Amino acid sequence: MIRFQILIRIFQALAAAACPMAFLLRSARIPEFTGCPHTAHPGILRAPRRQCHLAAPRNAILETCRLAWLPLAIATSHALELPATKPERGTIHRWVALPAEFAPWQQVDLHARVSGYVKSVTIDRGDTVKAGEVLVEIEVPELEADLIRQSAEVTVAESAAKRLQEASAKSPDLVLPQDVDEAQARLEVARANQSRGQTLLNFAQIKAPFAAIVTERLVHPGAFASPGTSPLLRLVDASTLRLRIPVVELESALAAKGQPVEARIEALGGTVLTSTVARLSGALDPQTRTLMIEADFPNPEGRLRPGMFASARIGVERHDDTPLIPVAGLVKEKSGTFVFKHVGGKAVKTAVKPGFNDGAKVEIPDLKADELILLPGTIPLTDGQEVGIK
Repeated sequence: MIRFQILIRIFQALAAAACPMAFLLRSARIPEFTGCPHTAHPGILRAPRRQCHLAAPRNAILETCRLAWLPLAIATSHALELPATKPERGTIHRWVALPAEFAPWQQVDLHARVSGYVKSVTIDRGDTVKAGEVLVEIEVPELEADLIRQSAEVTVAESAAKRLQEASAKSPDLVLPQDVDEAQARLEVARANQSRGQTLLNFAQIKAPFAAIVTERLVHPGAFASPGTSPLLRLVDASTLRLRIPVVELESALAAKGQPVEARIEALGGTVLTSTVARLSGALDPQTRTLMIEADFPNPEGRLRPGMFASARIGVERHDDTPLIPVAGLVKEKSGTFVFKHVGGKAVKTAVKPGFNDGAKVEIPDLKADELILLPGTIPLTDGQEVGIK
């Protein structure tokens, strides 16, 4: 009877994880027998030896535990199969992740260059304009009158200079050369005044300096405009955008032109665009202690907009011709970093010192080209476990 009690305790321990009867067995009190059941407990009647009242529970325990452990037995009867790969030599970068913002390729605020009332505004916010297109006209009647007067002065000066030249040619003794020179000088002054007047009159038409989008319209017909006041329009060239990335001081010494840049734009559904570092500011901002670098992103479809934020990555360091494996083959534990090599049908746990990790590939300098590396991912493995290859 004592041996039977020990057997029950053993089955309680084995079935604790999988057997639904374990809780009932653990909470039930098993009577301790020091002799025959009916002697220790008079309430129990004498019965034949093969008809003990604990026989039924014992059989139920055995059957329940057998069923509970059956799936585990079936699972362990087959070797685990995992994908595997051999190290490939290639190029990998060390990436630095930083917040960034898109800025326009060009941006300008247009101001009035002459004083007058706004006659017309031919565009509005959001319009696309061409280089040289007239956007705003200012009424300047005084300048128009000045130009007419200056044109007349040019005509008079031309006639006077022409007469003196003809007279000097016919009668050199009657016309002094000095008079001819003075007439020619007066003509040049008149022409200069006319050119200046025409230039000022042209300033009454405000034109687009480059192809752009109108992002701000701050004036309407009838408003008075003059130099030095608030801008009339704001134009932005978004055909190409500059991704402005502030690099922290610790990494600024490694930044250089031509380094790869990736930009993830959440506003476009997580779209990832690639480019290279185009320019560096050359000095750290004394306030933020960052080095501003820029990467250019063509924007022919206009999906990118100035002011959009992006999560940027810059490949500040690069290793060429180095052994690489997928990150799924790297196992990190508190005691270190490991890979599992497939040797003789078993997983052999091997400590490694990984290099650069770009999120898809990881550099393992110690690996050899003919070694087969298991890719367990999140599947737990133990050293020496039998493993098959998918």
